[in-house]
Amino acid sequence: MRFLPKLFFAIIVLTFFSWQNVATAQPLSVEQVKQNKKVTLGQYLRYRTLESQVDIQTVIERFELIDWQSFDKPLPVLPHTDQAYWFYFDIKNNASLQQALYLDYQFPLVEHITIYQQDSINGVVEILDVNLDQAIEERMFPSADFIAPLTLSANSHTRVLVRVENDGLVQVPMYLVDQLWLTNDKSTNSFWLGAGLALLVVLSLFSILVFILNKDVSFLYYAIFSCFFFVYYSAATGYPIEFLWPDFPAISQNLSMFALGIALASVCLFASEFLHLREKVRWLYKIALTLCVLFVLASFMGLFVSHYQQIMLQVVMFALCSVFLLTSGVYVATRKYRDAGRFVVCFSLITLSCALFAANRFGLVPRNLFTEYSLLVSQFFAFIVIFEALSSRIKKERSQRLKAQLEALHHYEQFYDIYENAVEGHFTTTVDGRLLRANKAFCDLIGYMNFEELAHSIENILELYVSPDEREKLVNRAKEFGRVYGFEAQWRRTNGKKIWVSINLRFEPKTPDGAVLIGSLIDISQKKRSDKQLQFLAAHDSLTGLLNRREFERILNEALIECSQSKVKHTLLYMDLDQFKVVNDTCGHKAGDILLRQLTDELKDVLNKQGIIARLGGDEFGVLVKNKVGDEAFVIAFQLKQAVQDFRFVWEGRVFTVGVSIGLVELNEENHFIDEVMSIADTACYAAKDKGRNRIHAYTESDEDVKNRHNEMQQVSKINDALANDRFALQAQLIYNMQHPAESLHYELLIRMYDEEDKLVPPGLFLPAAERYGLMPSIDKWVINHYFSWLQHNPLHMQRVAKCAINLSGPSLAEESMQNYILDCFEHYKIPYNKICFEITESMAIQQLDATLSFIKCFRDLGCSFALDDFGSGFSSYGYLKNLPVDYLKIDGSFVKDMLVDPIDRAMVKSIYEVAKAIGMETVAEFVESEDILADLRSIGINYGQGYGIAKPMGLDDFVKKFGRKSRFEMGS
Repeated sequence: MRFLPKLFFAIIVLTFFSWQNVATAQPLSVEQVKQNKKVTLGQYLRYRTLESQVDIQTVIERFELIDWQSFDKPLPVLPHTDQAYWFYFDIKNNASLQQALYLDYQFPLVEHITIYQQDSINGVVEILDVNLDQAIEERMFPSADFIAPLTLSANSHTRVLVRVENDGLVQVPMYLVDQLWLTNDKSTNSFWLGAGLALLVVLSLFSILVFILNKDVSFLYYAIFSCFFFVYYSAATGYPIEFLWPDFPAISQNLSMFALGIALASVCLFASEFLHLREKVRWLYKIALTLCVLFVLASFMGLFVSHYQQIMLQVVMFALCSVFLLTSGVYVATRKYRDAGRFVVCFSLITLSCALFAANRFGLVPRNLFTEYSLLVSQFFAFIVIFEALSSRIKKERSQRLKAQLEALHHYEQFYDIYENAVEGHFTTTVDGRLLRANKAFCDLIGYMNFEELAHSIENILELYVSPDEREKLVNRAKEFGRVYGFEAQWRRTNGKKIWVSINLRFEPKTPDGAVLIGSLIDISQKKRSDKQLQFLAAHDSLTGLLNRREFERILNEALIECSQSKVKHTLLYMDLDQFKVVNDTCGHKAGDILLRQLTDELKDVLNKQGIIARLGGDEFGVLVKNKVGDEAFVIAFQLKQAVQDFRFVWEGRVFTVGVSIGLVELNEENHFIDEVMSIADTACYAAKDKGRNRIHAYTESDEDVKNRHNEMQQVSKINDALANDRFALQAQLIYNMQHPAESLHYELLIRMYDEEDKLVPPGLFLPAAERYGLMPSIDKWVINHYFSWLQHNPLHMQRVAKCAINLSGPSLAEESMQNYILDCFEHYKIPYNKICFEITESMAIQQLDATLSFIKCFRDLGCSFALDDFGSGFSSYGYLKNLPVDYLKIDGSFVKDMLVDPIDRAMVKSIYEVAKAIGMETVAEFVESEDILADLRSIGINYGQGYGIAKPMGLDDFVKKFGRKSRFEMGS
């Protein structure tokens, strides 16, 4: 940047001296020309624009009437006009001899020029008539300039007239010279002009060479710029056309337009690369690309407009490009980019020289060597500065590249060391299998000391494959996809031992060795053995070695598909051991495990490949008998049952026997779903248990027992869905105090379930399924939580109620979490303990006596009361009543409903009442369905009655509305 003031000063000085050349000369004479060798005619010329059709004769005749004008500059420039410009000057020959001079019009791009000479001796003579289309060789003087000879008679006065037509600005660099100057000066000018242009060509070629060697695109863009700038300068000045395209001078105008557009586009791209605009200033980069497109389009569009319009378009393009280049350079320079200052200096110099060139062509600056050749000089200077910057960059990049190569070499040495000492085996082969390279791990894996020994012993890697087809698959896959990962194959070591390897392979089609396969491998023999063991464990029961449930279901599913497609039939046996729990409970699980292993061996011996046996879980087994149904399958089932029945298990001197219940189901094309088949088989097995255990139950479509059990199983999912979606409802049934009708409300809670369509499901359909499949604790929790919540939101009813009886199932009593759950509900909803009476079924209470007593003690101490439900229908042992501290005995309805017609039932009711009274318990009679039964019960002394004869079950809200104040039985009614 520090060079700019000096540059501006030099330009101002040169311009000043150029302007000083414009001095008013003396009247032109031959002696003056001979003395100076060259005279600029600008100050001697007179000019006028006339219509194009005006000829020389008209001009001569009306010469005095024409308003001729003079120039105030030695090298004037005239504006564009559609008319013709006429010039004239006078010259005197005072010598006594004839003189020869030459008129040199140094504006090669004029379209048409005609020169006339008038004197008193010869009159008017046309001495030159040339247009721009005329080839150089066809002109009087083969030169880009328009040169006409003037022959001046002795002691004569001669007038020279020049007619010029041009589609653009008209420069008037017109000189009068003698022959010696014409010869020497033209040669000198041609030499220096040729040298400057040759320098441009050399710079362009040098830039292209540097680009080819260094792959730096900046040099390519600069080379394109230099080449097209060379063409533009040649076409715009017109001087070199006699050397470059002498036969077609007229193309110079269009050529300058096209070349300037391409040159400006390429210099914008060069600036973008040189200043790194794409990375540093994205918005300037976008402007650069936009200008490139505009300049290229303008270079083509300019071919279809007039020359004057081309000049104006070139000025606009040059201005836009200059603003962009200088703006970009200055902006990036402010970002401390070290080469940006050089860029600004160079393109400021080129911009100023171009501005001087344009200013001269428009007549703003006088024409001289500086204006004509500053473009070439500035271009050369810019190239030197920019090349130095680019070469510094290349040196730096080379240094970095060398450093990177050294690092790469170091890394290569490291990688080679890793390659040689890697745990994995690495190798390279040709496509046909010839080994090229292999590391130590590969040689060790195969059983050789080194690669030389391996290559000497094995010519082709195909020899290592146990199955040669595997390598063909591997190679084809590598060719198709380029890479293969984890391809497993079996190889053979040098000692003949087979191993499994996992291969990663990459196909490289072009290497110094040709197409090769580069691979690595590891020994996975141990993994294969482990996988095989895991596959066995995944498909087999770890205790017995039989198939497990998952594998058995997979095989069973395939059998069902076979039945559907091939119409074959099979048989499924579902087996559940009887009395196995006794062994576990009395001798421990270790004894139970040994029993299962011994019994499994017996079952396998009996089957003897007649069927597929699996342990489904616990003491349950499944057997698939293929292609046998009916009696044949039943015989196999009987043999299995008999084998279990005959089996004796001895443990610590004790002998145990077990039985087995077997469900038999035929598989045919009507069976489609494995879950349905397993469910039916399981149900058939339970039907065998229900009928006495240790027997075979064959399922048929008319089997009511299995259907009922199957329906129960289907209810399980519906119950779970109802629990999840809150499709249960509570009802209440009045428990009437027959001896003291005025007492507060006493009722029992009943549970109801609705299906997906909000239809009521009978309790007898879902409650047995819930009891059988362990869902009663969840239902009991739902009842307690929802009733306590409802009671909390109805405080008036809570005051009115005396007792609410809530049924608890046996599994709920045995569940450890139930007791805490109920206690939390009492605490959360603030329900008085004395309002709640828990009903316990007699049979369940006796079966789980310890759990029942613990539960009763906990809640009785808090104030709850208890009722023993269905008393008399179960074990009917009065002895248990001494150990069950309950408050109420609910007499089973089977005795109550027929007591008026069956004296034994009445006697049982009375007996239960008397025993309960003796112990201190109150009695509740169920199934009170008439006034007569109610009266008879009251006469016996039964405390409470419950049944349809008293009140039917109803929703809690309806119950409160009906019995919220007084029942119809109160007040003695």
